Amino acid sequence: MKIVTRTAFSNIRTNKNRNILIGIAIFLTTLLLFVIPGIGFGIVNLEFAAVNKAYPTFHGLYRDVKPETVQELQASNRLETIGLRCDPAVMMNDEYSISMLFVDKVCADLNKFELAEGNFPERENEIVVSKGILKVMGLEGKIGDTIHIPYQRMTKDGLDFGSEKDFVICGMMEDTKANEERKNYTALVSKAFAKQILPAEELFYRVYFRIPAQTAGTTDGMEEEMKDIAADFGIDEDNYRENTEYLAANYVDPSVVPAIVMIMLVVVLAGVITIYSIYYVSMIHRVQEYGRLKAIGATRHQIRQIVLKEGFFVAVFAIPVGLLAGTGIVEAAFPIIYHFLDIDTENTMNMAIKELVEGHEVQYLHIWLYLLAAGVALLTVYLSLLKPMRIASRISPIEALRYNGEENHGKGTRKGYESLNLFRLTCSNLARNKKRTVITIVSMAFTGILFVTVSAGLSCSAPRESANASIDGQYLLRVITESGNKEHPELEWNQVQQHNPLTPEVVKEIEKLDGVAKVEVKSSISLKAEEYEDFMQVVGYSENYAEILEKGLVEGKVTYEELKKGDKVILSKTALHWYPELKVGDKILFSYKDGDVVREKTLEIAAIGNYSEGIQDYSTFLTADEAVQKMSQYNVYDIVSVFAEKDYDETLEKALEAICQKAGGMEVSDTWQKGYEEYVTAISFMYIAVYLFLGILGIICMMNMVNTMINSIHVRKKELGMMQAIGLSERQLVKMLNLEGMFYTLGTLFCSVSLGSLGGYAFFLYARENHIMGIQYFHYPTPAVLVLITVMVLFQVILSTVIGKSMKKESLIERIRFSE
Repeated sequence: MKIVTRTAFSNIRTNKNRNILIGIAIFLTTLLLFVIPGIGFGIVNLEFAAVNKAYPTFHGLYRDVKPETVQELQASNRLETIGLRCDPAVMMNDEYSISMLFVDKVCADLNKFELAEGNFPERENEIVVSKGILKVMGLEGKIGDTIHIPYQRMTKDGLDFGSEKDFVICGMMEDTKANEERKNYTALVSKAFAKQILPAEELFYRVYFRIPAQTAGTTDGMEEEMKDIAADFGIDEDNYRENTEYLAANYVDPSVVPAIVMIMLVVVLAGVITIYSIYYVSMIHRVQEYGRLKAIGATRHQIRQIVLKEGFFVAVFAIPVGLLAGTGIVEAAFPIIYHFLDIDTENTMNMAIKELVEGHEVQYLHIWLYLLAAGVALLTVYLSLLKPMRIASRISPIEALRYNGEENHGKGTRKGYESLNLFRLTCSNLARNKKRTVITIVSMAFTGILFVTVSAGLSCSAPRESANASIDGQYLLRVITESGNKEHPELEWNQVQQHNPLTPEVVKEIEKLDGVAKVEVKSSISLKAEEYEDFMQVVGYSENYAEILEKGLVEGKVTYEELKKGDKVILSKTALHWYPELKVGDKILFSYKDGDVVREKTLEIAAIGNYSEGIQDYSTFLTADEAVQKMSQYNVYDIVSVFAEKDYDETLEKALEAICQKAGGMEVSDTWQKGYEEYVTAISFMYIAVYLFLGILGIICMMNMVNTMINSIHVRKKELGMMQAIGLSERQLVKMLNLEGMFYTLGTLFCSVSLGSLGGYAFFLYARENHIMGIQYFHYPTPAVLVLITVMVLFQVILSTVIGKSMKKESLIERIRFSE
C-alpha cells in the first residue's frame, strides 16, 4: 500500500501543471457548492430573522368568536397562548380611518404593541392615543388629560349612529410614516368600554393564539390543527387566518422543501458535470502511464487505487481552500448586499434587516454547509474517476500504452481526405472522440442554458412592467362609497348612483388637463345571489377594451358584441379562487339595488378570462359598459383610469386631486408611481440574490472553457509537435487552435441560447398564467445573451493566443518527446 501511495504522490509531482489545473477546477466547484446554498439560505435566514424581529408572533387567529367560546378555548389545552382583541368602535373623521380597539396584555405582546409611555387602558373611560391621532382629530393632550372624542359603534351591519364620550389619556403610542400615508390610525380602549357600548349579542372577539410546541411541526400540520380546533369549537372555517410570514420563518413548510431540493440539485448537477468533464478530458492520456505500471507488475486493484488516491490527494488540498474562500465570500456578501440596497427607513421589515446585518446577529455559516460542499465535491471527484480507473485496470498493458481516448467502433473503413487544410484537420481531431467533444459542449452548455433561462425570467419581471400590470393607466380615481355606515347612509352605492359626482363634465375636465393622453371610465354594480354570502361585482368596459377582453379568454367564447346584449358576462379567473364551483354555462339569478329599487337579473357565464390586476381590478364579472348601463336608470360610473403622457407627473397628480376635491365624493385611490416603488422595494433583494447566482454560474461556464482549451493542447502536445515537424507553421497552429476553440464556443452558445431561450419563454408563459411578479410581456434578455457571447468568444480567443505563444517557448524536440 505504501508503494501505491508513493506512486500516487510521485504522479502528482510529475504532472504538477495538470494537477494544478484540476485542483483549480475542484477549488472553484467547491466554492460554488458552498457559496450558492450559503448565500441562498443566508438570505432566507436573514429575512426570517427580520420577520421574528418585526412581525407579530401569533400562529393564527379566529374571528367573530363569542365570549362563551373564548372561555371554552381558554379551558382547553389545545392552544398554548390566547390573546383577545375586540373592535367596538371607530372615531368619526371624514378623512382618516381611526379604529378603537381593545387588546389584552397577551394580544398586545403577540402583536408587539408597545407604548411610548403610560399604561394600557383598564377603566371604561381610559384610552391610548398618539400625537398623530390628536392632530387629525383637532385635539391636544398628554397623559392624564381628558379629551372629547366622537365615535361610531361597530355593528354587524356596519357603523351605527354617532356618539360622543370623554376619555382620559392613559398612554401614548408612536406614529409611523405609514399611518399618515395610509390615513389609518389605531387607538386602544378598555374591555370595559367594549362591553359598555356593545350589546351582549354583538360582543365578539378576535382570538390570537399559539399552538403548543409538541403540535408545532410543519406549517401544513399546524394549519390542519387550526382548522380542526375551529371545527370542534363551532368556529366557521372562513373565520380563521394563519400568520403566514411567521410560520414560514419558524416552521418547516412542505411546499418550500421541494423548491430548495430542486435548487440544490441544479447546483450539484452543475458541479458533477463540471468536475466529471474536467477529469474525463484531463485523464484520458494518463491511461498510458498506468499501462506502464501494469506492464511491470501492478495489479488491477493497485491501478485503481493509484488513480483514486491521486485524484483524492488533489481534492484534499483544493477543497479546504475552496471552503475557506467560500467562508470569506459568504461573510462579506451580506454587508455588500445591504450597501447596494435602497433601504426604506420607515419600513419595519427593512429596518429589521438593516439592524440584523449591521449587528451581525444572523449566523450565515453552518457545519452542514461545509459538510455538504466537501461531500459533494469528493463524490463528484470519485464519480469522475470511475471511467479512467475502469479503463486503466481492464485493458492489457499493450492496449493501455496505445490508448489515446479515441472511440473504437470495431472493424471498418477509415475515412480520410485526399488533401488536408486547417479546417479539415480540426474536424478530424474533434471527430476522433465524439463523446469527449459532446461532453465538453454539454458541460459548458448546461450552465449557459441556466444563465439564459434565468436572465429571461428576470427581464420579464421588471418593476416597470409589474407596475403597468397593477394599474390600468397612470392614475386611478374612484367614487367614494361606504357600506353599512348608519351615520353616513348617503355613502351607500345605491344612494351615490342617484347623485354621482363622476359626471360627464368631470370626465371632460380631466381630459383637458395638461399631460393627459386618454381617459377611460368604467361602470360597476354590486350583485347578490341567494346561494352566495358575499356581494359580487360586475364591471362594464368601453368598446376600447373589446380586444383585451376577447384575447384574455381562457375558457369558453364570447364576443364584445354579444356582451353588449346584457345577458352574458365573463368570469374573472382570479374569482375562481373564491368561487371554484362556478363554470362556463352557469346561469345565476342576481338581485341588485338600482337607486331605492331592488331589481333582478339573470346572467350567464359565457366564458372565463385571465386578465392583469389592473384590468380586472378585483371584479368578479366583466362585461360591456353598455350592458351595465342597461341595468340601471342612474349613473353607475365609479372608476376613472387616467392614461398620462408621463408615468409620473407631480403637477398632474395635484390637478387630479384638486378635481376630486372640487367634485366631492371622489379620490385618487392609486397611482402608477406608487405601484412601481412598491415593486422595486419588493424585488430588489431577489434581484441581487439571483444575479449573484447567475454570476457564479457564469464562472462555471468560463471554468469549463479554460479547462477544455488548456487540456486539449496539453494532451496533444506531442501530436502537434509531430505535425509541426512535417510543415505546420506557428501561425497555422494558432489558427487551428482558434478553429477548435471556436467549435466548442459556437456549440456551447448554440445550445445555451436556443434551449435557454425556450426555457425562459416557458417560464414566462407559466408566470403570466399565474400572475407571478406581475409578469405580462416577454422581453428577450438581449443584454445578458450578448454578454455571454462576448465573454465566451473573448475567452476563447485569448486562451488560444496565450496557449499558442506558450508553446513557442518549448523546442520542437521537447514537444515531440512530451509524455515519453
